[in-house]
Amino acid sequence: MKKILCGVLAAAMVGTALTGCVPQKSNDSSKPSSGSTVSADNFNAEGLPILKEKQTFELAAKSRYNKNFADLQFFQDLEEQTNVHIEWNMSSEDGWDEKKGLLFAGELSDAFYGQGILTDVDVIKYASQGILIPLEDMIEQYCPNISKLLENEEYRKALTAPDGHIYCLPSLTELSPKTHDKLFINKTWLDQLGLPLPTTLEEFENTLKAFRDNDMNGNGSTTDEIPFSFLYNRKENGLFSMFGSFGQLDNNYNNHFIVQDGEVVYTPITEPYKDAIEWFHSLYQQNLIDPEGFTHDFSVYIAKISSPDKTVGAFLGWSLSSAAGNNKADYVPLAPLKGEDGEQIWNTYPSAINAKGSFVITSECENPEALMRWADLHYVPETSLQIDQGLFGTTLTKEGDRYTYLPLPEGKTLADMIHEYSPGVNGIGGVTMEIASKLDLNANLQERADLDEFYAPYNVPVEEVYPSVFLTNEEVERISELETDIVAYIDQTYANWIVNGGIDAEWDAYLQKLEQMHVQEYIEIYKAAYERYQNA
Repeated sequence: MKKILCGVLAAAMVGTALTGCVPQKSNDSSKPSSGSTVSADNFNAEGLPILKEKQTFELAAKSRYNKNFADLQFFQDLEEQTNVHIEWNMSSEDGWDEKKGLLFAGELSDAFYGQGILTDVDVIKYASQGILIPLEDMIEQYCPNISKLLENEEYRKALTAPDGHIYCLPSLTELSPKTHDKLFINKTWLDQLGLPLPTTLEEFENTLKAFRDNDMNGNGSTTDEIPFSFLYNRKENGLFSMFGSFGQLDNNYNNHFIVQDGEVVYTPITEPYKDAIEWFHSLYQQNLIDPEGFTHDFSVYIAKISSPDKTVGAFLGWSLSSAAGNNKADYVPLAPLKGEDGEQIWNTYPSAINAKGSFVITSECENPEALMRWADLHYVPETSLQIDQGLFGTTLTKEGDRYTYLPLPEGKTLADMIHEYSPGVNGIGGVTMEIASKLDLNANLQERADLDEFYAPYNVPVEEVYPSVFLTNEEVERISELETDIVAYIDQTYANWIVNGGIDAEWDAYLQKLEQMHVQEYIEIYKAAYERYQNA
């Protein structure tokens, strides 16, 4: 397949099929030995190649698609253009946490690469120990694409640590919807019953009762229908936005913190939170909620919704295509349900940043400038688009200044094709609207855009969303002491009260126990971080 230059990076690439487990290190003896020993006279500050002679860097990476990055044509072509050879120290996504601990405790790689490779806490912890190095000076001197990205004030603030340094690069896409969780209802069942779309909590409850009491899938039984299903503690499938019917949203994206009238609010200690859980318990008590909502995993959840048995009446999900499969024609999105005050609000996810800690350089790297220039090439607009949506000649084609999708080979999904040739969701890059606006959306992206438009009138303002903030190292240490017990207690009581009830009788004791766990100190830490972010 011929290569097509896009800006400074070749981007039409070929690859091999996705098979097997993730190999650990690539050990090709014909390649340069591991270790970054690049001398200054071997480095080009601009233009290509980055290095006059090929040198090797070791990068730690993880992949959910079980593919060694050394086998991806994207990185092979990138090496050919830059003379930067990467020895990949790979891990599967499931085994990454253990592997990460071993790497920081033992032989440190030159850099860590990939979406969410390090958590925010990791970044601050290891930066404070001098293990991760500041990047901002190299960004300014050597990285025009990252520099342009950081002209966006939101991105700059999100990536700046409390000490004023930037230690990590993000993976982000402005193709991401502002609404992640959507409420869908079975319109086919509504039509069978002659019912309208419910608009209030009471109407929704009555609709679920009708789903429960009738043989909606026509199999001769009224025992297999699931009126309403959800998946606990996932932002796309959880109940969080439905709390808005009681005057206040909840979320697990920002640890249950929201902002109201400029003040940080911790939702699990508020009356609207209590009222919402009481209502969800009433649904559960009437067999209107999936009894496995707190126990089934994602694959089981999706299998229920997409089953040819057609047993689900309403559910929460990312999109119909991703959740309902062949049943998607049965469902339509449902607007936020009106509570007593008639208000309709829904969660907003305003940031396009998928993960902040997606690329860092360690103190072991002897030529960080070369790696920074190499990373900067990922943020060339066309390159970022292809990392995210697939390479020219495989999933995408360019005609003039427009980008369109190619037909997929039989038996292949878009995700398959993306990850056969490039890092995809395991990579880094920044898809901004500068490039995304030139993409002719495929059916999945168009559905996401349509759902975003549907929920837009109900999305809370950005100012009411607790932002993605970095904590100081001292705050991280204290949060780690407090959060484990607090989060476990919140999760346990949340599930128990919806299933078994008792929130009203136990509420005061619950608040008292949280006080004993120093919940106010916990809240004050997040308030301080919010104030620091606002004043940055």
